[in-house]
Amino acid sequence: MDNIIDIKRLWLILRKNMILMIIWGMILAGFAFSVSKFIIQPQYSSSVALLVNRKQDENTGAQFQNQQADVQIINTYKDIITRPVILNTVTKNLTTKQKQLVKKAKPATYKTLADGTQIVDQQAQPAEYKIIDAKYKKSDIDAKRLAGNISINNEQNSQIFTVNVKDTNNKLAKDVANEIAKVFKQKIKSIMSVSNVSVVSKATISDTPVSPNVKLFTLVGLMLGIFIGFVWGLIKEVTDRTVKGVDYLTDELQLTNLGRINFIGKIKKIEKVINTTNTAVSTERPRQTRSGRRI
Repeated sequence: MDNIIDIKRLWLILRKNMILMIIWGMILAGFAFSVSKFIIQPQYSSSVALLVNRKQDENTGAQFQNQQADVQIINTYKDIITRPVILNTVTKNLTTKQKQLVKKAKPATYKTLADGTQIVDQQAQPAEYKIIDAKYKKSDIDAKRLAGNISINNEQNSQIFTVNVKDTNNKLAKDVANEIAKVFKQKIKSIMSVSNVSVVSKATISDTPVSPNVKLFTLVGLMLGIFIGFVWGLIKEVTDRTVKGVDYLTDELQLTNLGRINFIGKIKKIEKVINTTNTAVSTERPRQTRSGRRI
């Protein structure tokens, strides 16, 4: 057979398998929609923006150089945030009980008498704390898994960088992002002797998942189904070895055409075929006789 595929033949294959392609497209689109909507857990993202600005020199040129140095050093901050020195503390703070200051300590106050003697006017008051239960269980947060859910980016020539946290729990993503900002602000002082760290915007809870993209998954499933249907039809066409016409036998194979036998279906009983043939012959003879008489 001639297996050369040209544009005309491709169009014929496309028309011939159009229904099959639509069916495959609908099946895979429905499958992709179901998986992305009901099986894959949605991921939520929350972000906190930080600004690290070192003390500036009064000299304008020095200020510009310091700003450029701050921009360049953001890559170092990115690496520090994803290290255990930050993430282990974040995990510990969110999974253990915390002591929160309720009332600051007050020192004792004294008053001086007429003879110059100082006596205690008001006793010192110690600080008061309260114990806050852990926000999450230890099984909810893992430092290694957390490192893979963090992404850090910043705009070009900007001293502000954003820490993005993804998780299936939108509240957890928000709390982790804010805790990272808090711990980073504390730790960076001793790590790089930087004290001027500001939180530009805190993380908030997002109710809109960032993944999976249900529409994109459905579209990809639809296109993949259509493609599979077309490839199936193409393979079927290329591997088809049946003779499509008499011209191939006479022109290509140089065989002699002795005639054609029409399809007569499945024969159950040979007697029925013989009776049908005899009836047709007997019906034809009187016609020929009458025709001869007229002549």
